[in-house]
Amino acid sequence: MANRFSDTLFQLIHSLEKAEKRHFKLYIKRSSTKEDLKIVQLFDALDKLNDYDEKALLKKLPGIEKPQLSNLRPTFIKRSWPVLRLLKERGQYRSAVE
Repeated sequence: MANRFSDTLFQLIHSLEKAEKRHFKLYIKRSSTKEDLKIVQLFDALDKLNDYDEKALLKKLPGIEKPQLSNLRPTFIKRSWPVLRLLKERGQYRSAVE
């Protein structure tokens, strides 16, 4: 069974529109630290999945082990709040996540 936290993250990514996803990736890439690039990889991998499956996700993320994935999830959430806040302030953010 899928981890509820992961499932929520998966749903969050799939609730974003194409422009919102692009804005998120651009915002994260500006920082361009190694950890941030892994967040973009996680974002892309989750976006490509039709259903949340951790084994399939790990296959799409070469070089990222299961413990690293557990650490990336909270970092992803922490980094996504400023982006979502900016989108909401600009009126581009849908209420699907609120």
